Amino acid sequence: MVLRARSSLSAIISLACLLQLGCARFEAPAELGTTVLGTADAESARNAENAGQLGNKETMTEAFALARTVLYGEAAVESPRTGALPGLRVFLCAYQDEPVQRCATGAGDNLSASIRNAASALAKAEPKTVNAARKAGIRLKMDVVTRAQDSVFRRSIDKPKKRKVARYGYWVQSGTQVSWILPSEILELGLYSDKRGKKGIPRKNVVKALARRNPSLGQLDEEFEHQQIHTVAWLEQLTEGDEAPGIVQLYRTHLWDFDSVDPDRLLQRTVWAADYLISSISADGKIRYRYYPSRDRDSNSYNLLRHGGTTYSILQAYDRTKFEPYLTASKKAIDYLFARCRRDVRKGPYGGGDVMYVLEGRTIKLGGSGLGLVMLDQYAEATGDHTTYLDEARAFARFLVSQQKEDGEFVYFAPLKPGDPPSTDTSAYYPGEAILGLVRLYSWDRNPLWLDTAVRGADWLIQVRDQGKDEKRLANDHWLMIALSYLYNYTKREDYLDHSLALARAVEYQYQKNMKSAKVYRDYRGGYYDPPRSTPAATRGEGLVAVLDTCSVAGKRCEWVEELLHETVRHEMLSQYDPDTTYWMSNKKKSFGGWNGGLIDPSVRNDFVQHNMSSILGAERHLRKKQGIALPGGPEWTNSNLEQGLTWPGVEQQQMTKLRAATLKFRGTTDWEVPPR
Repeated sequence: MVLRARSSLSAIISLACLLQLGCARFEAPAELGTTVLGTADAESARNAENAGQLGNKETMTEAFALARTVLYGEAAVESPRTGALPGLRVFLCAYQDEPVQRCATGAGDNLSASIRNAASALAKAEPKTVNAARKAGIRLKMDVVTRAQDSVFRRSIDKPKKRKVARYGYWVQSGTQVSWILPSEILELGLYSDKRGKKGIPRKNVVKALARRNPSLGQLDEEFEHQQIHTVAWLEQLTEGDEAPGIVQLYRTHLWDFDSVDPDRLLQRTVWAADYLISSISADGKIRYRYYPSRDRDSNSYNLLRHGGTTYSILQAYDRTKFEPYLTASKKAIDYLFARCRRDVRKGPYGGGDVMYVLEGRTIKLGGSGLGLVMLDQYAEATGDHTTYLDEARAFARFLVSQQKEDGEFVYFAPLKPGDPPSTDTSAYYPGEAILGLVRLYSWDRNPLWLDTAVRGADWLIQVRDQGKDEKRLANDHWLMIALSYLYNYTKREDYLDHSLALARAVEYQYQKNMKSAKVYRDYRGGYYDPPRSTPAATRGEGLVAVLDTCSVAGKRCEWVEELLHETVRHEMLSQYDPDTTYWMSNKKKSFGGWNGGLIDPSVRNDFVQHNMSSILGAERHLRKKQGIALPGGPEWTNSNLEQGLTWPGVEQQQMTKLRAATLKFRGTTDWEVPPR
């Protein structure tokens, strides 16, 4: 490989390092005569990986103990397991609040020696930031190289298949100088771009990251040689005091192992998510829309429909827990939405009058009033208060009625000025949102118009839009699935049950699409799309919860739906930023508890969190039902409690304190919380 003289970029980074602006000092490893695999050859590396030795927790616990002996002077340990493994190259990184990350590499005659060499290199390079006095705040991450493939960066952007993003990193060597990017750093450093027309890993991002790690690397040729490196990665967990931390295996930036679908675990994740959402609500009620952890930056965009949906989900969490800050924050978010609504008079074939709608954009989105009404329905159910927002709920509902055509289809995008022609654009989700808002309003405001409008809308979707479609052609419509559970509760119409099950079969068909890929990429299991994203899984989870509700009302056992729901929820939980997976962030408190966009999208958006939290709340509810505990949510709860204004008592304060312990550790209290007396 030929490298030219140091580029101006490298010179600038070197100057920044001299000024102590956060770059790690770098010394070339002494053992560069070895390959990127270390002293091992390709066959022995492959054997070590395939035999599962590097995925063995006892082996890797020994590996971390060796590293801690070198770094922190902890008691020496025997190394029978790592000593018997080949000398694969080890990358050892120390993650902490400040500096966020420091790494070194090493290789030796066996894996024990590789670990010791990597730890010695890290200790020598970072004596002030990686030492025994600071170890309580450090989480070590260890990558062991298992494969390396020669490659050339030939274009301005590397375009791997999406399923391979963060499954390999880069190793560049020139004379005595090397630099590298680990597989997980593709996402940690924000190197991958998912922008339309620019999807891939831009060369400039790679070059900057390589130069930042080693400013002495020099300028890279326009087409530069490198090796794509594959690793097995493990991470230390958080611990208290001097207790030795446990370890978990990583896959990309999430965990290798799927979490258990256990009701207590689901409740824990709900609380983390709800805590994230209220932390993202400003004093005026605006909800942070999108956050990019790798850049510690908020998006400037906003979406009022998702604002309404997000508030609905926080009220679901309040319904489950009765944690007062969830309600306080939700009320302020409701006020924010109301301030961006308009009222006027509109009428359609089935009525209307004084209406209210969300004002956003050049047209009026049906879903704005639909989700606004769903939000107010949830407030009424969670609080038992059927008067505070009754006027606004009815005004949202009248707008929905005014937009229904004679055949039952809704106008999706109404004109700003009454009487002007509407847009001909359509939306897959707006009708279901409208139907759900209306049928749930009927639960606490018994105007037959609300139920009749919902029935007409559902009939059009089933008999026209979805008519004749099998599971291969039916699109996911979780809002309709939820709405049908309530409609079936009131009407007992078999076609509503049948269509619910048909939509569930469509989800099952979509689930099967990724099963082949899951044999190679384990995190594809239970996911939807390629690569899987968290929100498509979550919305399908919400829909499957509702189908189970419909089955329950019908007295029908639908075990296959529940199994599919659990598969989906297991996948969803990979994408929540929990105490383990926040290890790499510079601003952990801003991400903790949130849901990212999926396997290769580290950003957090409020609707990502909304849908996933709603899905796991529903899954928990069905699991508790098997234990004989009836939790709020779904048509059966509505039947039993809503008309009487009865609400769930919530979670006891002592339990809530335990559930929120990690939140307080990562983030502390928010402005919505009142200290206990």
